[in-house]
Amino acid sequence: MKLLALLILSLSTYANQKLTSDDFLEIEKKVYSKAKKFGVKNVLVVLDIDNTIMKMPQDLGSDTWWGWQEKTCIGKKALPKHCVSNNFTQLLEVQGQIFAMSKMLPTQKETPQVIRRLQKKGYKVILLTSRGHAFRSATEKELKRNNMNFINSAIGPKKGFAGTYKPYDLKKFKQYGLTKDDMVAMGNKKPRAVSFQNGIFMTAGLNKGIMLKTLLHKTQSKFKAIIFADDHEKHSVRMHAILGKVKDIDLTTYRYTKIDPEVKRFKESDKKQAKIDLKAFLSLRNKVFK
Repeated sequence: MKLLALLILSLSTYANQKLTSDDFLEIEKKVYSKAKKFGVKNVLVVLDIDNTIMKMPQDLGSDTWWGWQEKTCIGKKALPKHCVSNNFTQLLEVQGQIFAMSKMLPTQKETPQVIRRLQKKGYKVILLTSRGHAFRSATEKELKRNNMNFINSAIGPKKGFAGTYKPYDLKKFKQYGLTKDDMVAMGNKKPRAVSFQNGIFMTAGLNKGIMLKTLLHKTQSKFKAIIFADDHEKHSVRMHAILGKVKDIDLTTYRYTKIDPEVKRFKESDKKQAKIDLKAFLSLRNKVFK
């Protein structure tokens, strides 16, 4: 009977959830509810950047625009007129230039205040983005401009790790806190250089579930509850596939939907303005920098 009671208590305490919300205030309430169960120091908040805490004020350079370019242009022999390039590296270069020149806005006016409240109360709050390390300078510039800072709420050593590093090894994966099942779940993809500095984990498009698990291992961090928010459903799925199976971690993921109407509007549009803006941007860039 005691064993059964303990099992029931364990199941009721660690109950993974996959939720949807268009409001950061709702996510904030969930964080507080987890803290009542586990304590503030045992709760980690992990947030995506693009279309989750910040967004582009125009279509050009937005997360949705990037997805459109990647899907319709990369690897195409006959390059459509709207494409930057059929080469992934060249597309990345232009995306970086747009990031460097464009401003970003909070996805909702309360977002920076919610983040600061959580940090002030002592919660560990970090960013986990698919952006590569080459975009760090532009990313940190816009976070600062929008009054968001993650240095003091980060995990691990102060300011993180210098430079970039490989997050795992396909053959020695156990040394990085991963299991054979983890490697199978993420398709045994070769690692790319990532960076974790100032509370911002830039993962270069790698599996976010794998990335967070390796970061927890690398920083020797242990939490009883993790709340993760991202606008892409696939990242929540991957987070559950990896960390959702870890014993004694209560995982809650949110697919953040506030920007869904803007995403839908762009996908259903003729993309005319985005094409005009890209042409003007490339023309100006080529004229100035020749």
